[in-house]
Amino acid sequence: MASRMTKSRSTKKLSQVIVEQFIDKIQSGALAVGEKIPTELELIEQYGVSRSVIREAITELRSLGYVETRHGIGTFVKEQPVEQSFLLSNASLETIHDIVSLLELRISLESESVFLACERRKQIHIDKMKIALDEFESHISSDANDGTVKADYDFHIAIAEASSNQYFVDFLKYLGEKIIPRARVKSIERSPENREEYLKSVHHDHVNIYNAIIDKDGLLARQMMRAHLSKSIKKFKQ
Repeated sequence: MASRMTKSRSTKKLSQVIVEQFIDKIQSGALAVGEKIPTELELIEQYGVSRSVIREAITELRSLGYVETRHGIGTFVKEQPVEQSFLLSNASLETIHDIVSLLELRISLESESVFLACERRKQIHIDKMKIALDEFESHISSDANDGTVKADYDFHIAIAEASSNQYFVDFLKYLGEKIIPRARVKSIERSPENREEYLKSVHHDHVNIYNAIIDKDGLLARQMMRAHLSKSIKKFKQ
């Protein structure tokens, strides 16, 4: 066990390694439905990691529906449905390849969403987009980019809402701030100059999309959304 953990540390988060090992055991039947998994202290000793790593792994397993915690008793393996629902976990977005794949999904989804938004948007949607744009711009030169991540997310949600198709909204909200790649990849923070230049480029793209929506130019908005997300794919591939 220890050797496998050591080998995986260089490429994956420790909590992800633990999650994947537990999933393998559950799917293979090595851990049966209803079986109690080891305690936090036992897992800390078994894997040689910190308490926070174990808690993160257990939280992820719960969110994926593999285990349930019964307060005061312990954590147990849950029965799995015959057909697993679509799930996108934090553990599944650990590599650049995964993030690029998610961006490709967003291109197909949001290119159509923004096209419909141009036809169906109301003033309340325009106002929400403008608030998100202003919030994003106010955080461009700050030391931390957390503010731009939320504002970026809010802008794309406002576009989905303007499409008047609740499925676009629900799906993006299900994905959450995972849809913003820099929320997962912190490399742009290493250079403040590169970070600010990158964020200014993102903001410029958003403003162009916003203006196309105001003008009700669906074809242009679709083209700009595709170009905006494709630019992110190119950047993260590099």
